[in-house]
Amino acid sequence: MSASLRADFGIEVDFKRGSEAPSRVFRTISELIEAFDTFDRDLIHSIDVKIEPVMLLEDIESGSVRTWLTYLLRGTDDEALKNLDWKKAVGAYLVKAKYRAIKFLEDKTQISNRSEIKELERDLLELAQETEVKHIPTYSPIPRPKLIENLDILSSAAHHLTEGDKLFYTSPDGKIPFNLTFNIVPDAIEDLLTKEVITSTLEMILKVKKPDYLGESMWELKHEQKTVQVKILDTDWLYRFQNRDVDIRPGDSIRAMVKVKTSYDYDNEVINVHYTVEKVIEILPYNPSEQMKLIEHDN
Repeated sequence: MSASLRADFGIEVDFKRGSEAPSRVFRTISELIEAFDTFDRDLIHSIDVKIEPVMLLEDIESGSVRTWLTYLLRGTDDEALKNLDWKKAVGAYLVKAKYRAIKFLEDKTQISNRSEIKELERDLLELAQETEVKHIPTYSPIPRPKLIENLDILSSAAHHLTEGDKLFYTSPDGKIPFNLTFNIVPDAIEDLLTKEVITSTLEMILKVKKPDYLGESMWELKHEQKTVQVKILDTDWLYRFQNRDVDIRPGDSIRAMVKVKTSYDYDNEVINVHYTVEKVIEILPYNPSEQMKLIEHDN
């Protein structure tokens, strides 16, 4: 029996012979196997957290580099599973789910709205339900942050390849190409995960860690012992700072009116907090002598 018949699925990289940077091919396969392993563990949790998927290397073929892999599913004593060949059903589910995810990315350069992710969530949950391996059908979808993270690492693994390279996933459902142009940018991830945004404007004191002297990036300021990236929109103050009419250095602080934009996900957890300085009120210079007095007083 050939390796392709014994294996559950395969990865194929079609490359131009004699091309430079040959390590890109093997780096892609290595990172993709790791990405699949992470994805499988999240997919399994839709069925039973006690099942552990383990990928086994079946064979590697030359020409186009083809890597064939199969599953070993470590068992569980969970009575929630039916007394049937659940390993075969779960293994088939993992293979189909990856095919569905790769198919989902086929014609996209990015994910533009939440409805697209919801569609994939629903499809993967249906595949889990089709296994029918549980007495009580309590299957759960992959959490959206996990699903987006998995799509991100799947696409990132393929970015090592160069123009003319092709990457394929082979399974009983067929051979499907990876979309090498798909990419998820961090801002898009936040938008996809955000359910609600609460904005408020507060007077705050922020300690300067790294000023933006060139006016091309964010300021690094400290708030509550945390370093935060802050955009300053007070153009008059910035003009005076960049013309050296204002002297501010790391360790100094600014008192300012700050817009705080907090994004929450669908579990009402904070995803991110954005700070924007709308008006600088005053500069509070660093005073080492006052700090020493406080230390001495505490002692």
